[in-house]
Amino acid sequence: MHLVLNITDSQQIFNIMKLCSGASHLTLSTRFLIMLIFAWTLALAVDGRTRPPNVLLFIMDDVGMGDIGCFGNDTIQTPNIDGLAKEGVKLTQHLALPLCTPSRAALMTGRLPIRYGMGAEGRMRVFVYLSARGGIPSNETTMAELLKEVGYSTALIGKWHLGISCIDKDSCSDPNSQGFDYFYGLPVTNLRDCGTESTVSYAWAKPRRVYTKMGYSVIGALVAAIFLKWVNIVGCRGVVMFLFVALAANGSLLVYWKAIRINCVLMENRRVVEQPLQYDHLTERLHNRAIHFMESHRHQPFLLVMSFVQAHTALFNNNRFRNHSVHGRYGDNLEEMDWSVGEVLRSLKNLGLENNTFIYLTSDNGGHVEEFTDDDVREGGWNGIFKGGKGSTWEGGIRVPTVVKLPGVIPAGTVVSQPTHLPDILPTVARVTGVTLPTDRLYDGRDLMPLLISNDSSKVVHEFMFHYCGSFITAVRYTPIGGDITYKLHFTTSRLVPGIHGVMGCFQTYTCDCTGSFTDRHDPPLVYNLTMDPSETSPLDSSNPRVQGVVGKVGEAVARHRKTIPQQQLHQFGILQLFPRPWDRPRCGSFPFYSCTDPYLVLLKTRKKQATW
Repeated sequence: MHLVLNITDSQQIFNIMKLCSGASHLTLSTRFLIMLIFAWTLALAVDGRTRPPNVLLFIMDDVGMGDIGCFGNDTIQTPNIDGLAKEGVKLTQHLALPLCTPSRAALMTGRLPIRYGMGAEGRMRVFVYLSARGGIPSNETTMAELLKEVGYSTALIGKWHLGISCIDKDSCSDPNSQGFDYFYGLPVTNLRDCGTESTVSYAWAKPRRVYTKMGYSVIGALVAAIFLKWVNIVGCRGVVMFLFVALAANGSLLVYWKAIRINCVLMENRRVVEQPLQYDHLTERLHNRAIHFMESHRHQPFLLVMSFVQAHTALFNNNRFRNHSVHGRYGDNLEEMDWSVGEVLRSLKNLGLENNTFIYLTSDNGGHVEEFTDDDVREGGWNGIFKGGKGSTWEGGIRVPTVVKLPGVIPAGTVVSQPTHLPDILPTVARVTGVTLPTDRLYDGRDLMPLLISNDSSKVVHEFMFHYCGSFITAVRYTPIGGDITYKLHFTTSRLVPGIHGVMGCFQTYTCDCTGSFTDRHDPPLVYNLTMDPSETSPLDSSNPRVQGVVGKVGEAVARHRKTIPQQQLHQFGILQLFPRPWDRPRCGSFPFYSCTDPYLVLLKTRKKQATW
């Protein structure tokens, strides 16, 4: 039972207390009790008005603009997210970075990752190994650290993917070292190396394929060596050398395939509680921990980041969501995730905290359009009318479905179409919670509250927005102050080719590249009017003086921006940072198996078994 008291004039309570004190027909004890009750209710009312709001962030993984009902999908059922949009505001031009690690870093810090060494210069733009040394630097101030300093309890449930290593005891990148009091989830990400599937990438879809390819390559090397000896090109030593090289190459691949499986862990704070990670009831385990955190901290402000594993492959579901969607396992994943969002929101409401909580839901990048099974069944996201997908700075890779809600402050059922991006959330949360941002650094995010409250299309939050792919500016948005057009310039684009079922994507590389032979450079840049052409189908005429003026202004803005990027910094995606160190990784159990099962999973299975008896 929750008592909600709305007091608009504290003088009325004072008058009532004065009246009671003068009521001669009441006993002294009764008068004292009435005054005590009114004093208590006044304290509750003041506390209700002055307590800063809670902050609840939902981060979806690889979910595109075409995947969610309130953003246009009419075949996947997402009633809880749709309801959240009706009660808040939809951001229809909210931008992420092309991949999850840099996006999550930008969200946590309010700054572009290039500013602190998390802009990759090579193909590897995310952390793949649990034991890699790279991570979010300890001198960056995260949202969790800012809120923790002013009395917030903080928790991250689900995927982290911003490193867990320590350079020294005072410089670590794990969630607990970055301001989160509690962490329960995946330290890296879901790379199809857990549960019942064991794969490294799309090209090595099943274990039998790994061994089959290795066998074929060794046999091929042997046949080639015998042929070369038969034609007297090599001798016996040459045959031995061929076999040695073939075995060494395949052995290296096998080590890589085995090594990546060490990422398959579930952690609670800094302790591994499950190895290998099992998908059984994983979604349920995650949101139950989130709900428990809210229940335990209902009497103080909290920050809760609910970071979903869905809909990153491998796909998994509880029994109740299998064969639930017309879009197969991918649709099942989204509908299970929506159910999980609903469970958290219902708990928030039951705790009486709904009206004092800032809620933000987004995705870390666009849908992964190249994700298909061996049987040509789609297992990746859909980006609607937007071109490209995950890994690229085409709209499909960076425009993400986003909803914001703050009851009584942000008007319900509204839509904001101004360009905004993930780094904006930290300054916005700082405004909502009354936290002062550090003044010793440059923030790329802006406070969105004036825009969210007024929905004034003339309020341009970002005149220029720089879209990074790794450490490269491959595209720039330009919204002239006072104008009603958003331009987008592409300096480099990922090359899209037809794939399975005619889907356009980076099927040569599985995930789009930033540079190299599978990208196209543009000089002059491609210029699109996103307001009229959000699908980026018809570039503007580069010889048009107005277009040339846009190109010139953007060029000047890029030059100014680059002067603000530190030149001396530790690159978190360098070879030495990314290289796996199996001897320096969290583990559980004993040598040589290192295995354990999450006690909470055992408890859930026991409860469900008892419920069926």
